[in-house]
Amino acid sequence: MTGLPESVVTPLRVDEVRVFTLDTGDGVTVREVAKRVLAVQVGVATDAIEIYAAPKGKPLLRNDPSLHFSISHSHGIAMLAVTRVAQIGVDIEQMRAVPNAETILRRFFTHEDVNAILSDDNRDFRFMEAWTRSEARVKVRGASVWEAATPDPATLVRPLDAPDGFAASIAVASAVWEVTQYSISVADVVAP
Repeated sequence: MTGLPESVVTPLRVDEVRVFTLDTGDGVTVREVAKRVLAVQVGVATDAIEIYAAPKGKPLLRNDPSLHFSISHSHGIAMLAVTRVAQIGVDIEQMRAVPNAETILRRFFTHEDVNAILSDDNRDFRFMEAWTRSEARVKVRGASVWEAATPDPATLVRPLDAPDGFAASIAVASAVWEVTQYSISVADVVAP
């Protein structure tokens, strides 16, 4: 599997969550890179990877249910998170003004969060940060933020380093884990 960085081929540590930022948001290409990364971790050929969707759409790996992953893409950028720690969710969003942000905030966030975000000079940025935290949290369970799932206290959410103009967060259904982040140039991994 030429083109895969060393960070992909090294086995995951027990407490490690790896997050790969991909320089594409194309769904087909992201899925191909995800299959290659998962194949290396499982020790099978890429075409042997079997991804299926749980009842609420969460992608799962039939080859190795103990290997958890999550994918998110937004406006030409994608993130893939992989771990053996516990169920995982990742979200990346391009920074933008959301016309109905206040309505969304009041529906899905605490009063304290709403006040903090609306009073901030960087309101749009703070909104997108909050949105990625919520989206990552509900992806752990394979749901949608629109389902207004109540937060699971066993799920820990952290911000991620994201490219300029983006916000990103990761959530893992565990209190003990460490994130390592990498960038992957898709052109180096997927042949034309």
